[in-house]
Amino acid sequence: MLLIKTGSTLPEVAARHGDFEDWFSALIPQALDVRHVAVGEMLPEPAAVESVVITGSPAMVSHREPWSEATAEWVRQYVALDRPLLGVCYGHQLIAHA
Repeated sequence: MLLIKTGSTLPEVAARHGDFEDWFSALIPQALDVRHVAVGEMLPEPAAVESVVITGSPAMVSHREPWSEATAEWVRQYVALDRPLLGVCYGHQLIAHA
């Protein structure tokens, strides 16, 4: 499962509870391939991915940051494959934008 990390939680929250990937790792009983797109990590080819979760972010989809727009294009390609996709907060906004 691919976890597309679109940002980090607040530092004080992360210090007590970890960051987004820690939260999802505690809930999803399989290995996660975490890619932090907001800091430039590349995504795999959409066809190579079986399922995806997109995290929240302090960013705004409406700001159309280059990393966000590139991720939206990736999401469009992934959606065409008709595979499982879940977006949380920023993630669901990005899916709607895509």
